[in-house]
Amino acid sequence: MLKKIEKAYMYLEQNLESLSCPLCHTSFSLEPYALRCENKHTFNLNKKGYINFLQTKADTQHYTKKMFEPRRRLIAAGMYAPVLKEIETALLPGNLLDVGTGEGKFLELLSYQGNKFGFDIAKDGIEMATDLPFSAFLSLADLTRLPFADGSISSVLNIFTPSNYKEFNRVLQSEGNIIKIVPDRYYLQELRKVYGFPVNYDNTEVIQRFKQEYPNAVEKELHYNFEIPEELRLDFLEMSPLEWAVSTEIKTIARKIPPMQATIHVQVLVGQK
Repeated sequence: MLKKIEKAYMYLEQNLESLSCPLCHTSFSLEPYALRCENKHTFNLNKKGYINFLQTKADTQHYTKKMFEPRRRLIAAGMYAPVLKEIETALLPGNLLDVGTGEGKFLELLSYQGNKFGFDIAKDGIEMATDLPFSAFLSLADLTRLPFADGSISSVLNIFTPSNYKEFNRVLQSEGNIIKIVPDRYYLQELRKVYGFPVNYDNTEVIQRFKQEYPNAVEKELHYNFEIPEELRLDFLEMSPLEWAVSTEIKTIARKIPPMQATIHVQVLVGQK
């Protein structure tokens, strides 16, 4: 059985032309378990099977296994299955880039005939992603300095994560697309209610910014309820950044009466370069 570092090395061998140095955008050559660009910037492939392209340490104190593990279990239980199905209808063959891939479960579950790439700034997330039984190149990378070559990506996937349209457009192929999933008004309203936050919110500015960048964008609303399995109801309380601002007292109360269902209300935006 191949080690993680060996699997990652083989994937890099097959997809080297899709990568470029995040510092100078020159092409890479593959050395024994390392990438070296034309200007000799070198990035090592570690034994866990990913590369750290970050130049500074990211502030990810909350993005730990404590959040990623519950999230992964809920994704695996089908909480976002209709969203993933809708995404699959828009994916273009070739190379798929998952921006802010987290623990990698979305990327693993997507049915895709092509090469998968995922990055995040959270070390815990990427290290969890390397444990999943699927083929992809995973890395720690900065949204403002993507380690991918110009025109190398067919589809950019942007699920509940920030965007950098300048970089997205640089790495997208001429007919490539970006698929952005934006929370809508009632998204996870049960979690907001139990934690004492406003039940609805407005993401109009995010959607308008996307349409400004991609005037011919297609928008589709998905709105459904997911019945949370009893054994995952406490996971639901811990899967979101919403928990970070909640007092211990409120968390204790919430754990006694965890929500039994979750509202998934999102906008699926598809824009073509």
